[in-house]
Amino acid sequence: MRKVCVGFVLCLLTVVHCMREPVFTRTHDGHLIVDVSGVPLASAVTVTVAGARSDAAEQKTVTAALHLTAGAHWKTTISDVTSDDAVLHYVITYQFRTGQRSYTGSQFLSRVETSLEVLGTPHFLRRRAHTVFYDDFSSGKIDGNKWKHDCSADGVGNDEFQMYTPESRNSYVKNGVLYIRPTLTTDRFGDDFISHGTFDARKQYGYCTNGDCVRHGWGQVHPVMSALLRSSGQIHYGRVEVVAQLPKGDWIWPAIWLMPRDHVYGGWPRSGEIDIMETCGNLHLNHPNGESRGVDVDQSHIHYGSDPSAAKSEGAVYKLQGSTFGDGFHTYWLDWTESHIKIGVDGHTVFTSNTPSNGYWGHGGFHGNNLWQHGGHNAPFDKPFYLILNVAIGGNFFWDGLKNHPYDKPWHYNDASKMMYFWNARNSWLPTWHGEDVAMKIKSVKMDQY
Repeated sequence: MRKVCVGFVLCLLTVVHCMREPVFTRTHDGHLIVDVSGVPLASAVTVTVAGARSDAAEQKTVTAALHLTAGAHWKTTISDVTSDDAVLHYVITYQFRTGQRSYTGSQFLSRVETSLEVLGTPHFLRRRAHTVFYDDFSSGKIDGNKWKHDCSADGVGNDEFQMYTPESRNSYVKNGVLYIRPTLTTDRFGDDFISHGTFDARKQYGYCTNGDCVRHGWGQVHPVMSALLRSSGQIHYGRVEVVAQLPKGDWIWPAIWLMPRDHVYGGWPRSGEIDIMETCGNLHLNHPNGESRGVDVDQSHIHYGSDPSAAKSEGAVYKLQGSTFGDGFHTYWLDWTESHIKIGVDGHTVFTSNTPSNGYWGHGGFHGNNLWQHGGHNAPFDKPFYLILNVAIGGNFFWDGLKNHPYDKPWHYNDASKMMYFWNARNSWLPTWHGEDVAMKIKSVKMDQY
């Protein structure tokens, strides 16, 4: 007891020795909680936080007053000031009757603990979660226990122009970052391969993950090779966070998405699909209304339906101001519960689907027997899903109404030889592909189960 009293007196006499480093906590809805241990006799405490990407000079500065709480702590909540690859610079200012004193410091934001709570949610409603899958690629290689490569002579059903391979030129880890990089088929097999060669996935790699395993000759062999990785981790409600930098280059289509583990309700779209992020790598691609649809725009969607001809898609887009998603790392996230699907990037919620009162079958206006009648109220989004990371090329994602500059899209939706029209226009699009800028770079993947 005597030691405590002595320490308290010393703290009163030498306030500066009682100042402590603040504790920062981030929430999933884009806020920063600041907690400072109490200092005796302080009448007010303020915090000024400045944050900038570690590779950028520009920064955002926020000043906020802290409030005294139980346990002699001063706390406040401010909007998140920057992205994960950043340094926080802070100044804590204490106001006393005789003047003021300050405590300064800095901290990497990537080391700030993230809380699963959402501000404004009552304490008894805040969800607890545990991490079921995590990869920061610090091992220096792609972990075969965490990821499985697709291997095929085709894409995944959207008339894309790439084949998927397990080759190290198409997916690799460098400096703790996963790269998914498209390359030209001719660079691997020679200039005549697209016209006269035969690509046999099983013969080349020893396995094939779908029924389209062999392609031969002109109009059949895909002109680009890329990679698609499926996670071993899965969640049945929870949160997904992927820290990634997106590729730049015409007609490149990166995606971060989830598919159902078991397809309980049947093939696509009967068992649902959740697209956390899709974008177009083009720098000068626009919607017919003039809005951008290039790499400065993040697109998020869900898909569901009674059959492919009656598929429903709901989603939204978010445009980044002043730069593109190919210029730095951003956190793409999903918050999925029985009552909602929320998708966003950094502190922005891009798209929300609240479970319809009449379920997705009634909401979609489908006819016939309800395929989801024996599922949950939010079926088909009521079963375990796993994560997919991939980079596709071309295909139906680039619909005919889009306007590209300085040249038009080389193919049309109904062209029988759309892949060859794309390849023959390579003198237009290939100059926009610059080294590893065409790769999607993933710094970390985290899946939390609620």
